[in-house]
Order: sequence, then C-alpha cells, then structure tokens
Amino acid sequence: MAHYLRKLQIIMDRIDSSSVIPKYHQLKELLKGKIISGEWKPGEKIPAEKEIVKNCDCSLITVNKAVSKLVEEGYVFRERGRGTFVSPKQLWGNAEEPIVLKLIGMVVPDVTNDFGRTIVRGVEDYLHSRGYSLIIGNHDQNIDKAQNYVSLLLKKHIDGVIFSPVLGENYEEKNARILKKLNHRDIPVVLIDKYLRNMDCSYVASDNIESSCKMTESLIKAGYKKIAILKGLACTSFEDRLTGYKEALKKYSIPFDPDIVFEYDARRIDAGDIDQIVNFLSLNKSFSAIYTFNSTLAKGIVQALEKMGRKFSGDLKIVSYDNHILPHSAETTFTRLNQPEYKMGEKSAELLLQMIEKGTRKQQKIILKSELMPGKIDTINIAS
Repeated sequence: MAHYLRKLQIIMDRIDSSSVIPKYHQLKELLKGKIISGEWKPGEKIPAEKEIVKNCDCSLITVNKAVSKLVEEGYVFRERGRGTFVSPKQLWGNAEEPIVLKLIGMVVPDVTNDFGRTIVRGVEDYLHSRGYSLIIGNHDQNIDKAQNYVSLLLKKHIDGVIFSPVLGENYEEKNARILKKLNHRDIPVVLIDKYLRNMDCSYVASDNIESSCKMTESLIKAGYKKIAILKGLACTSFEDRLTGYKEALKKYSIPFDPDIVFEYDARRIDAGDIDQIVNFLSLNKSFSAIYTFNSTLAKGIVQALEKMGRKFSGDLKIVSYDNHILPHSAETTFTRLNQPEYKMGEKSAELLLQMIEKGTRKQQKIILKSELMPGKIDTINIAS
C-alpha cells in the first residue's frame, strides 16, 4: 500500500482547488490516467477511498463520486468487503452495466410474525425500486446465529446491512461486537426497531418513550392507577417504553412500584411456557390493569389467565404495545399502540442507500410516530 500512497500524493498535488472543473471530475480523470498508463493494472486493487481522502484535499463524498464514475465507465469494479479493483481492458469505457453487487443484507428476529413480515416488505419494496436485492436472515434473538449471518453476508460482498439488535443479557456489548465487525469492513449499517446507546450508528425506530407515556396516561385518565408491566428481555425499545411509563406516573404523582414490573422472555410464550406468568398473576392482586410491551407478551397474559380458568369480563384491563390481533382469537383486539412497521422498513432502506450511494457515515436518527388505537375487547376477569 505504501507505493500506492506515494503515487497518490503526486496525483493529489495536481488537483486544482481553484478550477471551475469539479474536484470529483479532476480526481476521476487523474485516477483513470493511472489505469490507462498501466501503473494500475487489470485485477489490481486500488487504494481505499479513505486512503485517497487522507492524501488529497477532497472529502469522502468527492472521492466516492469519482470512484463511482469510474465504476460506471467500466474502469474499475467494486467487491464489497474486499475493495475496488481495475477492470479488464475490454470493459474500459465500454461497460454496459457497472460491475457492482447491489446487494443488501438484513438480519432480524423473525419474519414469520406480522411485525417482521411488514418491516421486511417495506425494506424490500424500496430496495427493489432502486435496483437492489435483499438477503434476509432470522436471528431468533440468538447472538451466535446473528454473528453467523453477518459473517455469511460479508462473504457475499453485500453493500450494506439493516440489523435489528438481539435482545437479552449484555445486550449492548454483544451487539456492539457485530457492528464493530461491519465497521471494520466499512459496511454501512442501519439499525431498525432498536438501537445501541454505546454505538454511533444510524437507526430507525418508533417513538417508544412518547407513545408509552401516552398509553399509560390514557389508562390513568380512565381510572386505572395501579398498572402492572410485562416487558421482554433487555433492549432499548423496552427500556424506552418503561421510561415513558414512568414519566406518565410521575406526571400524575403516582409512585413507581418495581414489584409489578415483570420481565419475561417472549420466546417462552411461543413455546407454551407460561407458568411464571401464571405465578406473577396469582401473587399480584393489587393492580387493575396490565400493559404488555408487545403483542406476544399480551398473548402470554391471555394464555396464563385461561390456564387459571378465568373468563372475559371487566376486572383486568389489558393494553399492548403492538398493532397485531392475538393469534388465538381473531375477535380479541386489545387497545394497542400501532407501530408504522412498513414505513419503518422503507425508511431504513432509504437511509441505508443514502449512506451507500453518497458515502456518508454521519449518524442519523429517524423516529416514527405510533398511533394509539382503541380495542374491541380489552378486559379479562381474574376474580376467583
């Protein structure tokens, strides 16, 4: 690489900052000259864009645009994760299509539920409209599986990744390892639905704090002062929803009671394991409403109450953060917060392509509004 940098310094000295000719065009012609002269030979890797930036009075956007023009003209081709290479001579100036792998990777918890399917559809529709293809992996909240998918995507030379962090113990540390691996390979990443507090990474999510505060406040105004919480494993979305809940309590001078906040792994509900939820409900008779942080957890509450022999009535009000009808009964729709999943997917794809095509890496945060939707049936009897 050292001999490349020496050559680059000579090139950069010849860029005229005062010229009316755009810098990216000057740089493109100078780099093309290195190829045509034979100094950079077919199949040879050219210096990384960041290295070019270091050795010239140009921004990353300018360098990216210059190299992108060379790609369009057939002089070089990109392989994501490996670098940019000089094309075969027969393609110089004659490439019908740039040799670019327009491929995006997406690693999410689960596409079999409505939430995951809708997000993916939003991503795919936007990418397809821009000529990109999508590879999807389900990590099932398993950090090892997520890491394996990311390693596979790197081998496929993807242009960028949309990633929904894996929740659970040591949430920040585990997911940060994945992002650092992608950053090391200069792969643009957009987080979706959740984010990491200790990583400077762009993300798209719903307004968890504001919406959760609104949901809790609606319960308080309806006369429910003791509101239990069923939250999933550690992640920023659940933490922010809990923050919104606490803000509403504080606004109405209601003390926060940690004894009626219960954390549960939603995967256990899908596996039919609801005994701990049954125990939580059996031991706590002080609350008159329960707020679940997603619809899978709401499903767990219903199944637990049914196991306890309870019937639908007007004693326990249940609300949920999610917009999905519970799988066991199409007639049962709780009051819920309707997340804009499709738009979330669409916006994450849009943001990622901006990063890829413009070469920008500055952190961007897109927060989308959720809508409070009244339910048809939202009370269940827990009287003995």
